[in-house]
Order: sequence, then structure tokens, then C-alpha cells
Amino acid sequence: MNIIKTLLIMIIIVLCVDFVMQNRWIIEQGYEIQYHNVFKTREIPIVLLFLGNILLGALLVSIPSFMKNFHIKRALKGERKKIVQMEKELNSLRNLPITDEKAIERVERDT
Repeated sequence: MNIIKTLLIMIIIVLCVDFVMQNRWIIEQGYEIQYHNVFKTREIPIVLLFLGNILLGALLVSIPSFMKNFHIKRALKGERKKIVQMEKELNSLRNLPITDEKAIERVERDT
């Protein structure tokens, strides 16, 4: 499955590069970003703006995924600790000596 995914991504990248190379105006066209005449950039090729937006979008999409993965791993670690503790308790209970039923009945009545 990972091989198919990697091949699909590579094909998409090749198609995007081919599209850009056939449309030279995208590379040659520039764009200037300005914000209320306070912040102004040099002319940036539109291709860099497109790539920047794609990378920013990919980053924003992947952050929640990483956070969810982190929480799942932390929960799994806690559950594994509980399992180890319960297995120790189970083994200690298995190793208790067998007593007569009267002693067990007294304990049950006290609770």
C-alpha cells in the first residue's frame, strides 16, 4: 500500500512540474504582496506563492493528525502500564495458598 501511495504522489508531482513547464507565464509572472502600505514585499514568482500555499496547507492538515497520533500513543502507554500492573496482581493472586471455605465465607460476610 505504501508503494502505491508513494508512486501516486510521485506521478502527481511530475504532472504538476510538467504543467508548470508548459505554462511559462506562471514562472515569469510576479506578484507583490502588500498590507496597508505598511508591509510590502519584492515581486515573488507566482510559482513560489503556489508552492508556499500548498506546503502551508499540507502543514495545517498534518498538525491535527500528529496531535491525535500523540494522544493515542500516550493513552496506549498508560493502558500498557495498567496491563502490566494487572498481570502482576493476577500472578500474585494465583500464587496464594488455597484455604478452606470457612475462611473465605467469613471474609465475604465482612464486606
